Amino acid sequence: MLYDPTRQKFVPHTPEEQVRQSLLKYLTETLKIPIILIKTEFALSAIAPKEKGRVDIIVADPSEFDLQKAYLLAECKAKNGSQNTAGKDFLALQSQVNKYLRILHPKHIILALGNDWRFLSISADGRRYESVPAIPVFS
Repeated sequence: MLYDPTRQKFVPHTPEEQVRQSLLKYLTETLKIPIILIKTEFALSAIAPKEKGRVDIIVADPSEFDLQKAYLLAECKAKNGSQNTAGKDFLALQSQVNKYLRILHPKHIILALGNDWRFLSISADGRRYESVPAIPVFS
């Protein structure tokens, strides 16, 4: 079992949960995001009642009252083992995130495939997400 500080309970130790907990540690320790702003396994129905699915990690933007305008959205997946499938796995993560973007409008996105993470931030014109080397430290 792994302890999830955002849910304040122990959860089964699965490969995907290990990725999620590793990313949570990065968010809180490296990016200095307060744990109180982070939700894991967030049900989309809390925002759009007819929507199904759960976002792996969502970080509220303290300057917004609406979680649709989140600071950050992250989708996690355990690696399938083969380097040859990593491209397909990232496409699957991106496809999942694209579904969430119909409802959510985060400033930043993290696609986490095992220990391989990709960072995206909203463009200056607010029309698309661009690959960035890292997400800025939270302020």
